[in-house]
Amino acid sequence: MQKHSNPNGPIVLGITGTIASGKSTVGRLLAEKNIPVIDTDQLTHDVLAHDVSVKKAIVEQFGPGVLEAPATETTNTAAISSEAANAEISPLDRPIDRKNLAKIVFKNADSRRKLEQIVHPSVVLSCRRRIKELNQEKIVAVLVPLLFEANMADEYDEIWTVFTSEEVLKQRLGERDKLDAIEIQRRLEAQLPQSEKCNRADQVIDNSHSEAETARQVNLLLEKLH
Repeated sequence: MQKHSNPNGPIVLGITGTIASGKSTVGRLLAEKNIPVIDTDQLTHDVLAHDVSVKKAIVEQFGPGVLEAPATETTNTAAISSEAANAEISPLDRPIDRKNLAKIVFKNADSRRKLEQIVHPSVVLSCRRRIKELNQEKIVAVLVPLLFEANMADEYDEIWTVFTSEEVLKQRLGERDKLDAIEIQRRLEAQLPQSEKCNRADQVIDNSHSEAETARQVNLLLEKLH
């Protein structure tokens, strides 16, 4: 296996797959083997929560409707001066409402690309910093849903694609994320087909069966890495 990154550092393993295919399951199985796992979804959450410049750019692009509604005032306003009561909190102090943002960007491919252009650079830098911190590890795994879509293949030494049946994908999205059929289809169409992700990966994990079967495949692939 040719390493793309630091030859003295860990093997950087990219785990990808369509939404709800089972990347988190594979990540948990790797973590149980004491392999550090970086979840880029969590990094994205952190960027949206704490990177003011990213939040500002999102609001400028998509409007203040992507922010959570202001908290209901429960304080006894009679005890507060009118000046303090009327003080306006900066909208950017409110968190991004990720569900509202998703509804906007999944309706329109151009909007989705604009959001990715705003968010991805910060997430990539955050991920690289985290990998650097884990420089003494033998293997570091990174969960990356849009690895191929974002042209990130060169960031990783080996890429595993996790797949499962489309029926299971739709069932999971409906139950887990409370999405209707139209929203589910939009989510799936926003990513490359599973077949293409499998074709472009170094290794493929079939997560269509029991977790024990998925664990067996993960263990076999880890043996090949050592």
